[in-house]
Amino acid sequence: MAETPVRWADRAMYPSEEMRSSRPNVALVSMNADPLGDLASMWGMYDGHEYPDLEAITDEQRLEAFQEVMKTRLKAPLESIKFHFLISGVTRAFTHQIVRQRTAVYAQESLRFAVVEDSFANRVQIPPSILRLSVHDDRYQMWLKTLSAMEEGYRFLVSNGIPAEDARGLLPTNITTRLHYITDLRNLLEVMGNRLCTQAQFEWRAVAIGIAQAISSSECELYGDANGRENVYMAKELATIFRPVCYLTGKCEFMANLDRYCGIRERVEANHSINRPSSEWDKEGKVNYPDGKGFPIMPIHPSEWLSDPYAAVARPGT
Repeated sequence: MAETPVRWADRAMYPSEEMRSSRPNVALVSMNADPLGDLASMWGMYDGHEYPDLEAITDEQRLEAFQEVMKTRLKAPLESIKFHFLISGVTRAFTHQIVRQRTAVYAQESLRFAVVEDSFANRVQIPPSILRLSVHDDRYQMWLKTLSAMEEGYRFLVSNGIPAEDARGLLPTNITTRLHYITDLRNLLEVMGNRLCTQAQFEWRAVAIGIAQAISSSECELYGDANGRENVYMAKELATIFRPVCYLTGKCEFMANLDRYCGIRERVEANHSINRPSSEWDKEGKVNYPDGKGFPIMPIHPSEWLSDPYAAVARPGT
């Protein structure tokens, strides 16, 4: 009997699942059924209470424990809350960065074996600085021309006996991919604090928004205790805490010469100088001097660090 023809050079190769969007999408695969209950049970150990049964913990105690943990360096209870996300539509540049978190577990699509068959126009993320250009701009056209050449070369090699693990050398860094990401709240808070800062690439902010939305979504209503209590309020509470690290520490943590410009740094440091909590940074304030003089502190709007792709691209006037 004749062998079934082999489509590609390596039998281990298979078609990569088509990417539904070239923009980040986050799905929450699973999380604790009673996240704040687990946290409150651990927190109880610090003030002499033993909670072997989560049913003995009231909703008020759950919220109080969560709020108290957020005020202290005793963050171990946050590790009791586990998340399993499926993140798709993110670039290989992004995944090269996220896997540096050594306290998480990952399973990423392997382009060593998965063959990209959908159009690069749909599969490759266009960066903000290119996307804002006119399609007639020479730089935009160079992006499209180069991308087309990469796609042509990749498809020719794969179709003519070159294994995907070798042909993938022609795939652009902005080719989108997908991965499973499993971590706990303590480490997620640490990572997002750093990556929501404008020091990080803008794609991180899009992923952070997706993570917050995935946690707070109504799908979390599936999680309830044995008596049917809905724990939606817990998920929504958890989704509110993701902020740049300066919001968590009260001061800018990127002050070295090599750190990039940040549009809110001066106001953060002005607030820090008067010990003003980050919960008030969205309101006007004032730094006063002993002689009665001072200067106003303009509000910091979250959109400045969350929505602006160029918040740290260059210093003013450059």
